[in-house]
Amino acid sequence: MAAHLSHPLIPCTGTPLHFSYDGQAVPALEGETIAAALAASGIQALRHTRDGQRRGLYCGMGACHECLVTVDGLASQRACMTKVQAGQVVQSASSPAMGNTPQLHPLAPAPHAVPANVSVDVLVIGAGPAGLSAAIAARKSGASATVLDERLQTGGQFYKPLAPSHQASQPADKQFAGGIALTREAQAAGVEIRQSAQVWAAFSATEVGVLLEGRATVFQCQQLVIAPGAYERPVSFPGWTLPGVMTTGAGQTLARAYRVSPGQRVVVAGNGPLNLQLAAELLAGGAKVLAVLESAPGPGLAQWRELLQASRTGPDLLLDGARYLAQLRRHGVPVLWGHAVVAAEGQDSLHTVQAARLDAHGLPVAGSEQRFQADALCVGYGFIPSTELARMLGCQHRFVARHLGYLATVTDEDGRTSIPGVFVVGDGADLGGSRVALARGTLAGCAAARQLGHAAPPPTHSLQALQRGLAFQRALWSLYQAPPVSLRQVPDETLLCRCEDITFGSVRAQIAAGRDTLAAIKRNTRLGMGRCQGRYCANVAARLVHEITGRPNSVEQYFAPRAPTRPVPAGALGFEKPEWGGHRPAITPNLARPVEDAPLAEQKTDVLVIGGGVLGANLAYFLARAGQDVLVVDRDDLNLQASGANAGSLHVQLLSFDFGAKAQEGGGPAAATLPLGPLSVQLWQQIQEDCGEDLEVKITGGLMVADSAQGMAFLQAKAALERSHGIEAHVVDGHELRRLSPALSPGLLGAEWCPMEGKINPLRATYAVAAKAVQRGARFLRGCNVERIERHVGDGAGFTVHTSRGTIRAGRIVNASGAWSSAVGAMLGVKVPVKGAPLQMIVTEPAPPLVSHLIAHADRHLSMKQAATGGLIIGGGWTAAFDAGMRLNHAERSSIEGNLWVANQVLPALAGLHVVRCWAGMNVNIDGAPILGEVPGVPGFFNAVTSNGYTLAPITASLVADLLVRGRTDIDIHPYRIERFN
Repeated sequence: MAAHLSHPLIPCTGTPLHFSYDGQAVPALEGETIAAALAASGIQALRHTRDGQRRGLYCGMGACHECLVTVDGLASQRACMTKVQAGQVVQSASSPAMGNTPQLHPLAPAPHAVPANVSVDVLVIGAGPAGLSAAIAARKSGASATVLDERLQTGGQFYKPLAPSHQASQPADKQFAGGIALTREAQAAGVEIRQSAQVWAAFSATEVGVLLEGRATVFQCQQLVIAPGAYERPVSFPGWTLPGVMTTGAGQTLARAYRVSPGQRVVVAGNGPLNLQLAAELLAGGAKVLAVLESAPGPGLAQWRELLQASRTGPDLLLDGARYLAQLRRHGVPVLWGHAVVAAEGQDSLHTVQAARLDAHGLPVAGSEQRFQADALCVGYGFIPSTELARMLGCQHRFVARHLGYLATVTDEDGRTSIPGVFVVGDGADLGGSRVALARGTLAGCAAARQLGHAAPPPTHSLQALQRGLAFQRALWSLYQAPPVSLRQVPDETLLCRCEDITFGSVRAQIAAGRDTLAAIKRNTRLGMGRCQGRYCANVAARLVHEITGRPNSVEQYFAPRAPTRPVPAGALGFEKPEWGGHRPAITPNLARPVEDAPLAEQKTDVLVIGGGVLGANLAYFLARAGQDVLVVDRDDLNLQASGANAGSLHVQLLSFDFGAKAQEGGGPAAATLPLGPLSVQLWQQIQEDCGEDLEVKITGGLMVADSAQGMAFLQAKAALERSHGIEAHVVDGHELRRLSPALSPGLLGAEWCPMEGKINPLRATYAVAAKAVQRGARFLRGCNVERIERHVGDGAGFTVHTSRGTIRAGRIVNASGAWSSAVGAMLGVKVPVKGAPLQMIVTEPAPPLVSHLIAHADRHLSMKQAATGGLIIGGGWTAAFDAGMRLNHAERSSIEGNLWVANQVLPALAGLHVVRCWAGMNVNIDGAPILGEVPGVPGFFNAVTSNGYTLAPITASLVADLLVRGRTDIDIHPYRIERFN
């Protein structure tokens, strides 16, 4: 057993209690977390993965979600953030694929019609050194200040106050004392501090979404100070996901806050003095430390300038480091400079750590390996700022090349960002340590108060402290300058993405196949789609792309910021909203891959397809199959915009807003499109067989549900129209509905049942179709922006297309640009009546099988289905918004709340699941029908534009390919020609 650490000044004061873990009685102290109590009993294995592997405590701060457990039937609870209670029944969390997931316990519906609303002058997010000092300064200057913090106690990662299970009569060391003093100063100044407050989104500089005690709350503020801190950067080596391998921060939280050793035999490894501190504290508490591995070479006289700088600007901190080293020497603990972990070994938990000396390039030196028999490995190789909220608001960021590389928020000296009214301070902006955080926090608090008209004294002392802190940090980084990070030696079978079990080898294979942006890798592997939301894989993957391609890193390459910042219960966020009154037209210029300007030799092609989404890929597929010379160009990456952000529904019946009073043009164009749906679904099935790859095409049938007599009458009329167009459609009552889908709400009166509907995985299908097209001779050109098109008349008929990379001579052009089709048409004087319509989608964590059909609603905007991974994908046309400053679309709070409310009414079990991600895709807004065919008066210029694009992409592409190859189609396309708009 790891057991509790001893300390003369820190007695155990928590009341002894017991809880059960997987049927085993476990002793605990009142005030401990579940993770700490399990660690004290030597229990390391927690979450189950899809393939039955076990995971354990890793980050210790609620960011990685590796320590998930089920507590009294409530699934997906973080053991590191959940307090023990007497009699609790705790179970290790299982994957839905294992078939033994605990029954979902839905949250009770929110008793309030709207979220709670709180107003404050200065809102501070984070109760670490930066956040508390900012709140104190703002409050002392006369502004009201509220601090929100997700942790159970103030202090953040640095101060790590003692848990209630242990109380000291006096502070055990100056770090404890500093945290206590700062908290008391904030309380004395009148700062309101709200703990266990989960900030899940920042929607603007003045509006922040929060969960307080499980209730959705909206904070309105005049000035916003973001001080979220940092999390430890991942270091991937074989075995790094074994239970018993954790970050230094997690080990220190166990040791300092809960007086628990992470193991009986501990190895500490990484870069920086925090590892020395943890090792010394473990030794002082009676734990066994086998070795400290420091990747930086040992300091020497050659670094006398840095040592002198450190002694001038932080003599006490330098002395602390010397004391830690002396304590390790007294206990005979080797400190191996220039060494790193190269592997962790074990079956269900860690039993061996393999280390090696590093060369100047960061690679292990052959023959230098050492092995340690250990049951705990604490790794700390530096930090990554938590920039999620700042990026969500559109604050300017920059790329920092230190270690793996990371994004840092661009701020003034006082934390002021590019967004008025928003300050970002502490390690959540850029890494600088606690003293820099304290100084910048004070400067930000004073500046925020002055913005509100309060008189804040000149923070001269803080400016001086900031300069000293920055100087010390620069010296420290020089003293601990480690060899450069290299991922070349990481074996292919090593996991890169912990949440989705994605290996280095699979990511390398994607890069080799040309899918060499984070966006493309994410769509093809699911990297970054898990509960940690890319925190522990995105920077590693970005570094890997850089090492393989040589392409410089940039801010744009990283995943777009999405709400929520951490998974939140779907049942807490749903509130009834009015049905929206229509789409907000927008054309977004966001890019996963910068437009390239490196000139290419002049390109020639018979058919040029503009647009690399699902339609462009299908056009290339059908044209290449017919022997045509085809080139597809896209200004961005393939499958990025509408196609790559699609939810993957295969619709055959009309959506509720395509029939009746809500339909555009009276619903006629949408009804005329009905025959295309079944044909296109059949083509998807054929394409899947031809590609030889599982595109997850599933014909599950669709259910459009109704909860009122009016809704049932609507479905009867709609089904009659659809049957007249050859669509199989039946209206069923509530009894039959629940037989078909037992998890749906018993309050539903019935549904329209359309057997031909289904789903597809859009993250795979577009790439698979494009790859098959390439096999047949099609060419794709990414990062190539079409800027101007010239049409030739006479014998040399055709087009010269001017792009960002040179000219393309094309005999014919197909406009497959989706929402951007109007801009392409305008280059030839053609009005294409198409607009972009940003729409949101929501996905939950994996769940047991709940719905097998494609679900829609007769009266409300809703689409819902369950993916092969177990996650529920929720959409249905709720509008998103375009942010010009951020250059991307984003989900809105009102749409998230309204969409979840409707989904909860239809599927009550949804309330017990966590929302992992909301995102905004681009829909194509026409009149309900496609625009196909050659444009009159512009010979050789064809349109292939459609809404419901993922369903209709194959049939649309097939028809246009027929026109290009044969000059005719077997289906009458008159209702879909552009002439109908004249």
